[in-house]
Amino acid sequence: MSAGVDAPYAGLRVLDLSQGIAGPYCGCLLARQGADVIKVEPPAGDWARLMGGGKDGLTALSIGANIGKRAICIDASLPEGRALLLQCVERADVVIESFRPGVMEKLGLSQEAMLVCNPKLVMVSITGFGPDGPYRARAGSDSVIQALSGMMVMNRDAAGTPRRIGMLAVDAACGVYAAQSVGAALYARASAGLGRRLDISLLAVAASLQTIPILDHFMFAGETRVPVTVPSGTFQTADGFINVTALRNEMFFGLCRALGQDEWASRAEWATNEQRLHHAADINAGIARILRGDDTARWVERLQAQDVLCAAVNDYDDFVDDPQTRHAQVFGRLALDGAADNADAYAREGLPLPAVPGLRAGSHEGERMTVARLGQDTRAVLEEMGLAQADIAGLIERRVVFTSASTV
Repeated sequence: MSAGVDAPYAGLRVLDLSQGIAGPYCGCLLARQGADVIKVEPPAGDWARLMGGGKDGLTALSIGANIGKRAICIDASLPEGRALLLQCVERADVVIESFRPGVMEKLGLSQEAMLVCNPKLVMVSITGFGPDGPYRARAGSDSVIQALSGMMVMNRDAAGTPRRIGMLAVDAACGVYAAQSVGAALYARASAGLGRRLDISLLAVAASLQTIPILDHFMFAGETRVPVTVPSGTFQTADGFINVTALRNEMFFGLCRALGQDEWASRAEWATNEQRLHHAADINAGIARILRGDDTARWVERLQAQDVLCAAVNDYDDFVDDPQTRHAQVFGRLALDGAADNADAYAREGLPLPAVPGLRAGSHEGERMTVARLGQDTRAVLEEMGLAQADIAGLIERRVVFTSASTV
């Protein structure tokens, strides 16, 4: 990717020691905005390479969180490996780690040790619950945090049963929060000249992500909560589902016209949103009955003609192929030979890859659209650090570092 607007972090060096989703996704966002991100893995590899299928360490988890990085493999359990990591730290602007509290100290990479060799370093430490406190030593996964933070209750079903959100929402959000915090720290460093440590926990991210529902809960404690507006929901059509929302009275009256129910607009008891809140069940039942009588596409056309908020409920195939999605170049393409059993279906165009929001539309076409295998760039990165070929060969022979070939 060329430097400038499309690569705002060009020239930034990031050392990514993290595993899983949250930390690696932070590094991925920085890489896709131009940073040179070096992912450091142990001989066994990032555990995300083993989760959810895929081949050769390329799972959906490891691909989505590591696009654009270079990968090196170091055995940090050995003194030589730890010394090599410190050399990497010396050259970095940002270090990302996601170990439990105390692990970095055991690796000889305490905050003090890293700042001694690089006072301008921005250190990102991602944990489940933070660096201290009663839960300090606990493992904090996305599922654990969704349960503990009230998120599952917020997402409960109609019967009141708590439900986990069906994606790694906290992990992904943590990566975004961490990347934003890195940008703020780099801005501060530009004026003050000093680095800093950023402690970011999944627990705090889950709280921040739920700011509005948490405020709503405590502002109206003990009250039965009603919908913000009526109608608002997902309804079945003759061939699928459609989501419909009427935010204002004019929009509700437009909905009535689109459904061929002008009589609804004249009902005094349905005249305002406040009144409609008390008749939500009747209104939604009437809408559901009518919408089942025609196809989604026809309803979308009629409702949009009346300026009613609506959309077909898409699956991922529909979303990628949507006309607006294509026009806005929301997806680029990622070619990964042999990454999945159905890879042949994408051999010509590549896997759909969402662009990074905020970059110029189409700028992802110039990205390093690659995902490195374990140890793929070890030799090249060590050469850039000034190590001689003989020294690199010795490190490989002593199994301090590994290349793609030596990890087989």
